[in-house]
Amino acid sequence: MKTMPSLLNDLPLALTLPDYNLWEMLAIPLGALVMVAAVLWTGRIRQRLLVNVLALGIMMPLVHLCMITAGAHLLSQRLQLVLLDVMPTWLT
Repeated sequence: MKTMPSLLNDLPLALTLPDYNLWEMLAIPLGALVMVAAVLWTGRIRQRLLVNVLALGIMMPLVHLCMITAGAHLLSQRLQLVLLDVMPTWLT
């Protein structure tokens, strides 16, 4: 396995994505999504406009944020290798 030279480690952005746990990254969006879904599930809100705002304006962006975060987390190891291939040969 190839080791990265010290020059790459000294760069401000060392081409490594943060190694966070996926559940730590998704805790806030998923928590908010569950809370809004629980409010809508009860059926207490009778105004159609407010239901549409909650469902389309809040829940859909949270679902998209969760999908983008999960995709970026799953591809993080592959992205690091691709970024190393893009680097000039004198750095690697």
